[in-house]
Amino acid sequence: MNITSYLIMMGVSSVVCCLMTFFLLRKDGIHAKQAGISACVLLVLGWILGVAGAKALYMLLMFPFISGIGASFTQIQIDQLAYYGGVAGVVLAAFLASRAAGIEVRRFLNVFAPAGAFMAAMARFSEFFLGMQGVGDYLEEGGFFPLAIENKWGEHYLAVFVFAGVFSLVAMVLAFVHRREKDCFVRTLFYLCLPQIFCESLRNISIAWLFVRAEQLLCYLFVQAVLIVWSLRIRQTNRRWFLPMVMGFVVCGLTVAEEFALDKSDIPHVITYACMVAGLIVLAVMENWSYRQIRAAEKN
Repeated sequence: MNITSYLIMMGVSSVVCCLMTFFLLRKDGIHAKQAGISACVLLVLGWILGVAGAKALYMLLMFPFISGIGASFTQIQIDQLAYYGGVAGVVLAAFLASRAAGIEVRRFLNVFAPAGAFMAAMARFSEFFLGMQGVGDYLEEGGFFPLAIENKWGEHYLAVFVFAGVFSLVAMVLAFVHRREKDCFVRTLFYLCLPQIFCESLRNISIAWLFVRAEQLLCYLFVQAVLIVWSLRIRQTNRRWFLPMVMGFVVCGLTVAEEFALDKSDIPHVITYACMVAGLIVLAVMENWSYRQIRAAEKN
């Protein structure tokens, strides 16, 4: 574990993220002074609230197992931070940055979406320096980077952090493509969380309650919340309005069964993971279909 290199990469990435935000705001017609203030506030608060959020979520998820809450909160260790708490902290920082600069919140968040997805990807790639934190199963046949990572004993493990980072870059590209949409930020978060349901299942080290992985569940809850909202928005205009949220519940049930199968059954993992990926693809199709219905209804 190389904490110094990790912090350097995270620091450089956060600066690049804020510069991206500045230039994207300028391209969107925001005055240079407002864009500069928001980018600076985002940089400072992003670090403070990101770390605080990551620590707070970790303690919340691990509450039954932690004693001495006050002391634990002040002890910042990399392996005691929850990634999605950090994401929530950065989102809060973006909200406060928009208010500090006097920019309409939805407009700021939509413009920030590609830069935020970039930062999410870099945070994942930075796990390269964290040893076993971002890896999956041991690979008996060996492997090569970027599909696998080798530890100091010459053992190879699945490089899950690479997959997670690549999926976040895909979300960044989608955010650039759809940045003019009024729900760009929410949709970007959706496509950041959706593939992480699969990635969290692959990770060896995670916060788990029996066979339920806590951060995987959080990702699903956000995905399902979006599908419910999109379904309700087309309720008056489409007879099949309920399909997205119903499919969300179905895939949730299947995911729980798949996690149980991975932990307790002899079903080949390849088959189980293939079913999991298929379910997530269905949810992506449902999200895209329902949002197209929303846009069509708004044009009429």
